[in-house]
Amino acid sequence: MTHRLSLSVLSLGALAVLGGCASTVQPAVGTWYNGTWIVTDAFPSGVVSDSASAPRGQAVSMEAGRAGDAAGRVCASPVYLQDQAPLSIVIGAAAPDWPGVADKVAVLRVECDGKPLATYAAMNDGALVTRYGAWILRLERGEKLAANPAPMMAEPAAPPMAVAPVPAPVAAPPPPPEAPRKLVYLASYKTEAWAKKGWGILAERSGTLKASEPVMKSVDLKGKGKFVRLFAGAKDDAGAKLICKELGKTIAECGVTGRD
Repeated sequence: MTHRLSLSVLSLGALAVLGGCASTVQPAVGTWYNGTWIVTDAFPSGVVSDSASAPRGQAVSMEAGRAGDAAGRVCASPVYLQDQAPLSIVIGAAAPDWPGVADKVAVLRVECDGKPLATYAAMNDGALVTRYGAWILRLERGEKLAANPAPMMAEPAAPPMAVAPVPAPVAAPPPPPEAPRKLVYLASYKTEAWAKKGWGILAERSGTLKASEPVMKSVDLKGKGKFVRLFAGAKDDAGAKLICKELGKTIAECGVTGRD
């Protein structure tokens, strides 16, 4: 069975550094274990009912005045001990087909108030291995991970957003002709046709009318019937007076009020 976890044990020379070949438990030599350790991987060894129960990423502190474990427990007065023992003592005798499970390894034991808190097997690559329920955990130094972080996966680029085609600019319609501010009454006719004919006659006598368009309104005069009133547009009172001046005596009621 192939495992990502390296279970090669420490050499005898390394064991001597960790406490010699003595088989009895004794205080840990040096401070090689000091620091923060991170659970970097977890391997099932037994029945696992919840795959999310593996504490990957859990930080485990090992300092003189503070120690933790993979379960998140913390001890303020830890005691660190070490000895040699078969790897099976740490990962479990029933661990399936783990290489070197019967070999002796350097074992770090952490006690709190005289009671066991955690037990770790020291690997020759500097990692620690421990048992956590049905999981075998691998821990690495946080300082090592910081110096050699795992490669980050590039976040996939967001798919390009669909862009609606930009419609071709539509030419704005020409602005409507400015409505005249003042209507100048000219005359009344019985039909629209006669009113148009009358406009033509008057425009021959007024340059202002010739440059503009007629305005006609239908009215129903009580007792007299329907009529079409003819108006000219003027911008202001001065323009209205100019129209009537140009027409002179051609029409008698030019500009009369009350006819609009």
